[in-house]
Amino acid sequence: MIPQRALRSAWFVRHRWQGGAALALVLTAAAAPAAAAVADPAPPPAPPLAPDPALADGGDQVVVTARKTSEKLQDVPVAITAISGADLARNDHVRLEDLNQLVPSANVVVTNGHQTSISIRGVGNNPGSDGLENSAGVFLDGVYLGRPGMAATDLIDIKQLEVLRGPQGTLFGKNTTAGLVNITTELPSFTTEFKGQASYGNFNYQQYQASLSGPVSDTLAVRVTGYRTTRDGIVDNITTGRKTSDLGRAGARVQLLWKPTSNLSVRLIGEYGSEQQSSGAVSIIPTWGITPNLIKAKLAATGGTIAVDPRGRTTAVDGPTDTGTRQGAGSAQIDWELGGGFRLTSITAFRYWQYDSNSDTEGSSADVMYGGYHIQDRQWTEELRLALPRIGRVDAVVGLYYFNQYVETNQHLNYGKDAAAWLSGIPNALLPVYAQYSPALAGLLAYNRTRWNTYADPLTHSIAAFGQANWHVTPTWNITAGIRQTHETKREQVYRPTPVSSVTGLPVAALASQAAGPIRAEISNSAPSFLISSDYHPTPGLMLYALVSRGQKAGGLNTTLPPTGLGADALKVEPEVATNYEAGIKSDLFAHRVQLNLSLFRTDIRNYQANVLQEVNGQVVQLLTNAGAARTQGIEAEATLQPVTGLSLHGYAAYNDATYRSYRNGPCPIGVAAPTCDLSGKPIAGAPKWTLGANGSYEHDIGGRLTGYASAEYSWRSHFYGSLDDSPMTLTGGYGLLNLRLGIRSKDRLWDLSVWGRNVTNAAYATNYFNYGSVLPGTYVAFFGDPATYGATLRFNF
Repeated sequence: MIPQRALRSAWFVRHRWQGGAALALVLTAAAAPAAAAVADPAPPPAPPLAPDPALADGGDQVVVTARKTSEKLQDVPVAITAISGADLARNDHVRLEDLNQLVPSANVVVTNGHQTSISIRGVGNNPGSDGLENSAGVFLDGVYLGRPGMAATDLIDIKQLEVLRGPQGTLFGKNTTAGLVNITTELPSFTTEFKGQASYGNFNYQQYQASLSGPVSDTLAVRVTGYRTTRDGIVDNITTGRKTSDLGRAGARVQLLWKPTSNLSVRLIGEYGSEQQSSGAVSIIPTWGITPNLIKAKLAATGGTIAVDPRGRTTAVDGPTDTGTRQGAGSAQIDWELGGGFRLTSITAFRYWQYDSNSDTEGSSADVMYGGYHIQDRQWTEELRLALPRIGRVDAVVGLYYFNQYVETNQHLNYGKDAAAWLSGIPNALLPVYAQYSPALAGLLAYNRTRWNTYADPLTHSIAAFGQANWHVTPTWNITAGIRQTHETKREQVYRPTPVSSVTGLPVAALASQAAGPIRAEISNSAPSFLISSDYHPTPGLMLYALVSRGQKAGGLNTTLPPTGLGADALKVEPEVATNYEAGIKSDLFAHRVQLNLSLFRTDIRNYQANVLQEVNGQVVQLLTNAGAARTQGIEAEATLQPVTGLSLHGYAAYNDATYRSYRNGPCPIGVAAPTCDLSGKPIAGAPKWTLGANGSYEHDIGGRLTGYASAEYSWRSHFYGSLDDSPMTLTGGYGLLNLRLGIRSKDRLWDLSVWGRNVTNAAYATNYFNYGSVLPGTYVAFFGDPATYGATLRFNF
């Protein structure tokens, strides 16, 4: 194991408490004058803690918290898509990746808990790394989640989900250069309520969820929520004869809401979740005749087979395909009306996340190699925020933020009994004979049935101070300005305890070229994020806005050993900085029956974080570093209509031109002999130019105190490159997904029964591609979306 690991764990525990305590002291001191001001008769009395009933209920107007306060969606000068928890539940959208069908310019890929990425406006598609964060942040009940995989659970008992597009660094902090997903769950209720549902579908899909809430006393309420989701495999394994790519998730959340006085509220949340699935089976993609030719000798040497399936429905792996995630979290939010218009909010949270995987690596029926990860991630966050009273025409919010994360990773690779034959192309029966005359083959033969482990322990400390003010120049014209200063330090050591001899053959040669370590690295940076915006309301229900904002994605550290000769500097990745220019229109017309929104944007990104290739000691190696620059620009439009009672329509269209402006040492597609390729001017992987969507629902009284309803959802995206090398072999053609639902419910909504179908046209579409040339020469592998599924759901409310 890595030396001093236990010492670092103790350091993490000690300093997370010190950091949180220090922030609490600073803002409590800042709030003291405000508390004293309560006795001064000059300021107006403090408003009650409960929000304006019109805002709380929303009516036909959606209310969001994009600026850390409750505001009508159409009054916020930010590109936002807000989806109510009721709409998510009504259409069984319980997965984060369902946002691909609901939000313009969004692309969520959940291969497993570790390989999860969220892209907004084409930014954020890079593969997961334990030393780097995503470009799009995820916030759950006000708490930043250190990795997107922490949100790859069922979305149950949700109050609202908001997707903010463009950098949001001022109020939400680092790692929001592309935007963010803001999820809020239902509060405990002081009236007793119980709701639940059960679903069953093909592939033995079963999903159960329930939520119970009610008062414990006049000042204390509780809410308990739980769920369980299972599904059989959807991919045929021609080697084992069994199905793979199954699913099993379960979780629970317990909340307490304490309101001892009218101006103080305390919310405590504890939650636990787990996931077990066989998601590691790769699907090999045909590469125009290259694949069979290049691996023919390897298959002959081992007697193995592969499954080449352009629809991703078969595999031939002989080994495990298991992944598992466990996580637990706790948070405490305190909202305190101090008087005089001052409001203090404190959110303290801790989260533990563990991931384990063990999957067949080369994708054949031969016993060649399998590997995976063991990762433990612990994070502690503290946010203290003080809302200031309006003075004249100005109101503002200031705050401090602290983030501490400690990750321990073990990447393991196991060679099976056929490893040497696969790597050399020489049959197992002949290898011992040839090895007598070749030291290289003798060394290669020694790799059979061996295991390699690489350990890393990135540790992150981040602290920030922020403030944002709104100047109400006139009743119809507002100017907003905000700034956030963040200082962050990351350090780690990477270590492989087993020495590796210099032998030929890949990936053994790649391992042999890496230093054994331990190698220690540290990176520290301090940078501002800012926002300047102006919004003008020429008439009621119409807003024009323009803004300039800047956000940064934190720097990071590679968690794999660098090749010998590069040293610790090769582990370092500098921060990615995005500057966004945006203008838009929001309209709310005809008594809130029509909302039309339009935004134009351009985002310039420097120090773009991506994989680059570099020649070291005569060998080309891949590193995650700063590739250069990128740009996304386009237009987005959304419309919501309620033309008649019972009918609701929503649609969106987005055009996004996302390209690398500078990416000179990029990876090359299979079939290109050059070691590196200049991808400058090429499209960013995973970013379609067009995304379109429409959904609608209609309900009508059918008599007998019953209501019938029907809904449909359709989303479409144009072609895009699936792999980072922009290979034409991974060019995914445009495709559309259609979901349908037909149901009946009681007028009092005590029960609801519906039948449904998802992807009813059975479209085959890849969600993620990888160049697999170092393992399977001349191949790409992909993970595919679900086929057509159908079933029934029963809901009840009491």
